[in-house]
Amino acid sequence: MYIRTLMALAALFSMVATSAPAHAAKVSEWRFQSGKDFNVGTLSGLALNDEGIVFVAPGLKRTEINADLIHCWARDGDTLWLGTGLSSKVFTLKAGKVKEVAKIGGALVGSLVTDGKGGVYAGTVGRGKIMHVSAAGKVSELIRLKGVQYIWALVRRGDKLYAGTGKGGGVFEVDLDSKKSRLYAETAAEHVLALIEDKGALVAATSDAATLVRIEGPNQARAIAGFPGREVRSVVRHGDALYATVNGGDSAATWSRLRPTSTRPGGKSKSKVLRKKKRSKSRRRGGSGAVWVVHDDGRLNRLMVSPNGMLSQIGSTASTLIAGSSRDGRVMVANLGGSVTSLFDLDEVQVLGVDTTGGRLQSIFTGRGASVYQVKGRAKSPLFTTEALKETGLTRWGRIDVKGSGKLVVETRSGFSNPPSDTWSTWKPTDDGHSQSPAATYLQVRVRFDSDDARLHQLRIFRRPLNRRPKITSLTTKHYAKNKTVKVRWSSRDADADKLGYVITYRKVGTKQWLKLHDRWYLKTSMTLSPKDMPDAWYELRVEVSDARQNPQAEALRSAQISAPFLVDQGRPQIKARVSGGQIKGVATDGTSRIARVVVSINGNPPMHARAKDGIFDSLSERFSYALPAAAKTGKVTLLIQATDEAGNTGVLRLPYGK
Repeated sequence: MYIRTLMALAALFSMVATSAPAHAAKVSEWRFQSGKDFNVGTLSGLALNDEGIVFVAPGLKRTEINADLIHCWARDGDTLWLGTGLSSKVFTLKAGKVKEVAKIGGALVGSLVTDGKGGVYAGTVGRGKIMHVSAAGKVSELIRLKGVQYIWALVRRGDKLYAGTGKGGGVFEVDLDSKKSRLYAETAAEHVLALIEDKGALVAATSDAATLVRIEGPNQARAIAGFPGREVRSVVRHGDALYATVNGGDSAATWSRLRPTSTRPGGKSKSKVLRKKKRSKSRRRGGSGAVWVVHDDGRLNRLMVSPNGMLSQIGSTASTLIAGSSRDGRVMVANLGGSVTSLFDLDEVQVLGVDTTGGRLQSIFTGRGASVYQVKGRAKSPLFTTEALKETGLTRWGRIDVKGSGKLVVETRSGFSNPPSDTWSTWKPTDDGHSQSPAATYLQVRVRFDSDDARLHQLRIFRRPLNRRPKITSLTTKHYAKNKTVKVRWSSRDADADKLGYVITYRKVGTKQWLKLHDRWYLKTSMTLSPKDMPDAWYELRVEVSDARQNPQAEALRSAQISAPFLVDQGRPQIKARVSGGQIKGVATDGTSRIARVVVSINGNPPMHARAKDGIFDSLSERFSYALPAAAKTGKVTLLIQATDEAGNTGVLRLPYGK
């Protein structure tokens, strides 16, 4: 996995070369009180432990290196040797001064080890060569290992050099005097990524088998631990145990998902070399990292899980383990009980190495922006800054409560864009704990640590969005003639999600006074009117929506909408008629709604439509006529005349005719 990441990076460079919206009346808060919360913000010169406490970190002096990444390093007294990529240059850093010493060829410098004479041996990636760089910068080829492409690790023991290689996963011994080599041990892995001396033996960290292999002598390799991952990136001795960074697969999975490996921790395989294992799909996923512990008595346990992805090199101090994250620029410290502190949050994406020579953290090495960070003194201007915190509307900012110790100074600024720009307000300190930033939709808070003993445990930011006016979005009325009712329906919207109440009133069209239809707040969004006591007329209805149920009286807002006019008509049309010249002639009149039709029935026969004098029934008063058939002109008949208005009311006139 680590190798694939490096190769992908090489290809890239070769081508390039906590909080829900609040209701309007409700005071809400953003709260920072855990490591997850504070990690969302920016920790500048600050450390964060797994209890969620932020404190002042050691100081860092950054030195840029003219390379893409620092892949390996070696310390010789006060001189740091640096192996880089992707141009395979070797640099030195001494007394703050950087010097390019040599270019050794290949994709990158895979490994470095001092030669005891002021120079270094350098293993190459892509060529399988071990080069020698003298103190004066002279470059010479020591040896080319047969069948080897990658030299990931070098260990020097007297006049012998040991190389961890790939592909093939062999450990080679090189005699420095004769410049001859031999295959010293096989690990049954594809790559040996790290190699250390340990109690007279060598310990190899491998990929893709994710094992630790102990090498007691020539052809004496024994697997001492197998991990549920894809690679062991590095290993270090601390006390009575080995500590290893393991990446990929289930290395950081929950305990319920962890499965036994084919070789039990501390056990012996059937042969002296661990057989290769078939990887499951879960182990091919990658992307996570953890620190595992292999005790000398064979016990195996996981010390910590990286919350931010894969881990690179691990180092040890007197009482802690230090590991770098190769994905988010963090340097983490774990004590032997597993308590984790995020010590540094660097601008570079990759932390590829840590120097703990002498039992203390001295330097940090990065990629994707090759830099050396030397750890010195106290961080300058330590500062925690939140991200731009967003509300859904214009918001008033309240108290900023800080729980901590030492001297902590809180400042805020606000604006209407993300990320913050020059249009934001300036940073202002709080006044008696209250934000002095103007109302806006975004707020940013920063906390200055103005004393060495300052510690931040919790940050609570109170806010109250300014109220926004609710609106009626639709209003309809429908008249049902059959049961003489009017159905009113409406819908509303409130951007603050406040609880709403309604006031329903009505009036005759053309008048001014609105009459209320209910007491208290009306809470439904429909109403059925049965206007039995309302005089016949055209009416309009007004629906008013208010958020006063959830806001102080002085801040409550309301709006209203008036319906289209609707008719209340319960009176029947009046009919006057006579028979003259074999025709019925008459007039139908209604005081409120137009005459819709007039029909005539003779002696109970089916009714027949009369004709409007002007050809259309469309007025409050309509003259009509109906020609009697010949049979009705002789004898005595009963005429039944019915006039119906548009509200469905029907007036009836019985008219006897004949002798």
